[in-house]
Amino acid sequence: MTQATRSTLMSVDSTLSENITAAQDYIPIASTTNFSTSVVAEIETTNEVVSFTDISANLVLYSQEITSWSNDNGVTLTANSTTAPDGTVTADSMSDDNDGSATNRIFWENSLWTSASTTYTLSCYAKENLNGIFNICVRGGGAFNALAMFNVSTGVVVTTAAVGSGYAVTSTSITSVGSGWYRCVMTATVGSTITNGRVQIGPSDGASSLQSAGYSNYVGSGNTGVYLWGIQLEEAGAPTTYLPTTTAGLVGLTDVTRGVNGTTATLASSGDAIQQLPYALSEVDMPIRLTGISVTSDGTGAGRFTLCDKIGTTLCDIDIPDTRIYDLSFGGGILFPNGIYVSNSDNITAYTLYTNKLYNG
Repeated sequence: MTQATRSTLMSVDSTLSENITAAQDYIPIASTTNFSTSVVAEIETTNEVVSFTDISANLVLYSQEITSWSNDNGVTLTANSTTAPDGTVTADSMSDDNDGSATNRIFWENSLWTSASTTYTLSCYAKENLNGIFNICVRGGGAFNALAMFNVSTGVVVTTAAVGSGYAVTSTSITSVGSGWYRCVMTATVGSTITNGRVQIGPSDGASSLQSAGYSNYVGSGNTGVYLWGIQLEEAGAPTTYLPTTTAGLVGLTDVTRGVNGTTATLASSGDAIQQLPYALSEVDMPIRLTGISVTSDGTGAGRFTLCDKIGTTLCDIDIPDTRIYDLSFGGGILFPNGIYVSNSDNITAYTLYTNKLYNG
């Protein structure tokens, strides 16, 4: 159930943590605490209203610039080798060499520094390049690690492994996202502070050369490799919508629809304020007392605002003249036992329902 009582709920405020363009569908913010996917948000400096379906975090740095990571040896990395899941040519390739030496065919990102005795979800997008076997790993130094091996040629999880006190792989998944790409996911509990995360080429024979210390030691043949994009590490749970990073880990609003309620999508700067009003919900799914309504035209023509209850009965139907603000007050309020839903808001830029929750007893 959701309550929309203006007098008792405060706004949620944060700031942009990076500059944003008018086109991007994610908005990094300083804190996502108390933000809700049920409610639109407004970037205060531009008056742009946005909606979003997910709230994400990513602790990995340079999450889609894999060639900037540390490269151990025996691995060839090539930037911007193919089209990524988002349609941009930003996916990198990773393949083994054929120099005949048995080396660790790995590379890693060294700035995770996450907490001990915690569960994390590590994910990445991968596509077949040669035989498509690789593994992802969170590592606490030495032999302490948790890893999962995937085959993106066949779309399966090959195997998992965990070494060290408190380390365990709790779940894995591999999901097709189209055009040969898979999102590969491992959720793991760690027993010590994570010092790095790794993406490792897997041997052509699959799991037989997977070492207990989390290394893929094998003689390279030059025919093993994958395309990679969008590495993400976050607190445990289902992987959230991918949030790209560069020099710092981020939290933010993802799968964002820009320019909601007739506003204009535009660029904004790091530090600009963003606000969410928890009472500006599109539905109140509980017995409710409606005490007033404020509706504002968006200036594009005559508007219409309609409220109904949960079973579809129209409660209020208002025609709003162009460029007008319409206010209604119901004194002590009108009781609606089946809740309130906004069923129509044509040419409306904003509305507020003033309500009081009906308490039983």
